[in-house]
Amino acid sequence: MQQEKEAGLILVVREQFLAELRAANETSSRYGLKLSEQSMQALAQTRTRALLDHGRVELGASAVSALVEGFCDSPFLLQENYEATLAELLDAFYYFKNASGERVADDELIAAMRMRYDAYDGAVEGVTGTTLEALCLARRFGLAQDEDAWEDDDDDEADDE
Repeated sequence: MQQEKEAGLILVVREQFLAELRAANETSSRYGLKLSEQSMQALAQTRTRALLDHGRVELGASAVSALVEGFCDSPFLLQENYEATLAELLDAFYYFKNASGERVADDELIAAMRMRYDAYDGAVEGVTGTTLEALCLARRFGLAQDEDAWEDDDDDEADDE
């Protein structure tokens, strides 16, 4: 009986997520980006795995809609890599949420991720290969530099003294 309830809850949550993806498709389609039904199913599995990997639970709306809205107008996001990019960004989002201890608002984090993504010409590694501190500093101060460049700037200032 308990397993049936859990299975039913999992199906409801999955259907809610798929409904969110369908709605997000309406937004992203204006920019030539659309997920197929098969891609949505795969992304749902990726999301479930990412939530488990990062020890997270999402109550209510998922982060995927905000990610789609935050990234769909990027000139670097192309249909050919849309599903894979969304999957990687979703995983990075959960990672950074954990790293921040929930102290960074979703919108602020997504904006920082987007800034980094665009600064690296659409390379997801520009987002995933950074620290939360560098991501937030770049967002707050409008910097697109990587951490090594900041450290070099600090060293230069120390040399000037």
